[in-house]
Amino acid sequence: MSTEVRSVQRALQILRVMNERVSWTLQELHQRTGLAKSTLHRLLSTLETEKYVRTDPHVYGHYQLTQAVGNLSCGVTTQMQLAELAAPIMVSTTHAIKWPLSLGVIDRHQIRIVYCTMPYSPYAIRPSSVGRKYELTESASGRAYLAFCDPAERRILIEEMNSREDDGPRLTDLRALRHSIREIRKQGFAVRYGHHRSESAALAVPVFSAGMLRGVMVYTTFARQMDERMLKRAVPTVLATAQRVGEALAPALRAGGSVNGYALNGSSAGGRAEPVARVA
Repeated sequence: MSTEVRSVQRALQILRVMNERVSWTLQELHQRTGLAKSTLHRLLSTLETEKYVRTDPHVYGHYQLTQAVGNLSCGVTTQMQLAELAAPIMVSTTHAIKWPLSLGVIDRHQIRIVYCTMPYSPYAIRPSSVGRKYELTESASGRAYLAFCDPAERRILIEEMNSREDDGPRLTDLRALRHSIREIRKQGFAVRYGHHRSESAALAVPVFSAGMLRGVMVYTTFARQMDERMLKRAVPTVLATAQRVGEALAPALRAGGSVNGYALNGSSAGGRAEPVARVA
């Protein structure tokens, strides 16, 4: 291992240890990390130069972390946390059921896939769907998100769709939307059936965490496989997986993770349902 790599590892070790409490002496860091005092002094000086560590202005010989350390996590969004925490849970489910799962989040007027288990499924229709985007009105993931999101967010999404500059779908039939929302919320999931038996089909359920809608969990299969019998088998499993993902994310949110979502007034997870008529 190169000297540069060891230095980075040791610097990160120091930051992790210093995060345990407010102030540390060189001796305390030496005892806690096992690093030589000369090494600690050199790395602390570098971290101080880079504004990640400072000497305590009130107590000589004590070191503290600075706000700059917290800024390192500014680029970590709730969506990134969601994908990272969901991965092992989703892979475990795919190992059990064999079919692939995808995790989608809202991206303006579309759903963007941030994680999928297609590489772990023998029945995946493509190597991966990460990065793919799906329309809100034409996909199971999009219709599930529209059904379970907050009315205020739904209005924003409708405006986004109807003001888009490309030739993508618009949403103008609010009566049909209200009916769709009512049906999806009643059954707890959205389904997209394939037009031909050789195509894919999908069902999607909402992912809630800390009282908010965070994304959608999507189960993909072949169109010829999607029938009532498969739905009865698949829906409970996908719902349970989505719940586990939401529960895994909640501690990170309570610890102060950035929240990129909207308050959920009603959901199948136990919230108060908003009037379905309030869709725009």
